Amino acid sequence: MALSFAADIRPLFREEDVECMQGMGIDLSDPAWMCVPANAQIVYERVADGTMPPDEAWPAERVALFKEWMEAGCPA
Repeated sequence: MALSFAADIRPLFREEDVECMQGMGIDLSDPAWMCVPANAQIVYERVADGTMPPDEAWPAERVALFKEWMEAGCPA
């Protein structure tokens, strides 16, 4: 199954996550920004270490899905 930002990754982020990260120059809702591998890596590091979202760390399977999407080349 092919992963995509629109179908698989964007729905992982709540609106409050998007708003919180925009203040740091990270646009979780913009495929043009998120599909740049270096940008996706920044977000991955945050979700993998549990610092994003700030209220509750992602479960391991959600982090793994994000990593799988990155390994597939961050398709939109």
